[in-house]
Order: sequence, then C-alpha cells, then structure tokens
Amino acid sequence: MTQPTQPVDLRALDLFAFCRKGESLAGNVAVRDLPRILAETAAQAPASAPDETFAFAATGFVREEAAEPGAPVAQRLFLDVTVQGRVWLECQRCLDPYAESIDTATRFEVAESDEAADAAPMDDDEVDVIAGSKRFSMLDLIEDEVLLALPVAPKHDVCPTVHESLVTGSDGEAQPEAEPEEEKRPSPFAALAGLKNKH
Repeated sequence: MTQPTQPVDLRALDLFAFCRKGESLAGNVAVRDLPRILAETAAQAPASAPDETFAFAATGFVREEAAEPGAPVAQRLFLDVTVQGRVWLECQRCLDPYAESIDTATRFEVAESDEAADAAPMDDDEVDVIAGSKRFSMLDLIEDEVLLALPVAPKHDVCPTVHESLVTGSDGEAQPEAEPEEEKRPSPFAALAGLKNKH
C-alpha cells in the first residue's frame, strides 16, 4: 500500500484513483468537523467534547475478476475503513452524559455511480456498496460509520445515579424501584390464614 504523494482533501478525494493505486490514509478527525455527530452529542457533555477526535484509516485496493471463463477481466474497487473514538451521549436511564466507545471496521465495494450502487447484488454481508466519486467526501463516510455504530437506546452499563423522575414515577409508569415494596406486602392468602388461626 502506498501513501498519497500530495496532501489529501478529505472532502474531495478521487476515490477511484485512490483504490486503483492501492493507496492508504490515516489520521484524526475532530468531532467539531462532523456536524451530525456534534448534533448527537449530549448537551451536558464535557466542554472538551467537540475537540475530541476519531482516529481513522482507509485503504483502497483492486480485485480483477472475470465473470465467466474467457470473458474480459473486470476491475472491482474496494475500500477498507476503520474508525475509533468516542461520542458523549445522554443516558436514557439516568439522563447523565457518558462516553460511548466507537470501534468500526468496514469493507466497501466502490461502484461507478449511485445507480450502479443501487443495482449491486446484496449477496455479500461482509461488503457494503457505495458510489465512488472523483470528489468523494471521506469525512461524510467517517461520520456515517460513527452514526451507524451509535446505540438505539444509549445508556450506561451501570448508572452512577438514578434520576429523580425514576424514583418518583412522575411519568406514571411502574418503576423498578417499587418492586421491593411490592414484595413486602402480605399475601391476601396469608391474611386469610391468619384470620382462621384466630378462630
């Protein structure tokens, strides 16, 4: 794999040439440069959250394949992308911010156009198909990878505190904290047995 000889604009990369030349990139992208990630960041996240970075690596390569014996050899372009970092999210249980770790590794096949990407067979679960471009935004792809890695229901593994709304049950739902009290209530059958014993 080779490194690009010229500085690369991550917002306007010739992805076709990148893959055909077997080039690779690695670097860091700040959260503040990824507006959709910034929008997902918890309001009470540390002030340094926008300055935190995602480490990424991207490597292009080519496979030459013939659809049938004797048929012309076709080039298939591929891109491997990894992203590591963290996003400050709001826990849905305690409403406090916490850092969600991100660690993704994805292989993409690079199609010539959006139409070709849409028409590509979906028979390989190991490879996603994307449309290439001579002005491809690697930043958008990194942002997409982080968004896809975010949990649907963000929460601590173990909450450090319990939000007061969960204790008071102000939302009207039965709360887990009420269960121990339920268990302490005497059984109506036990009460009946007690009455019988008195007679």
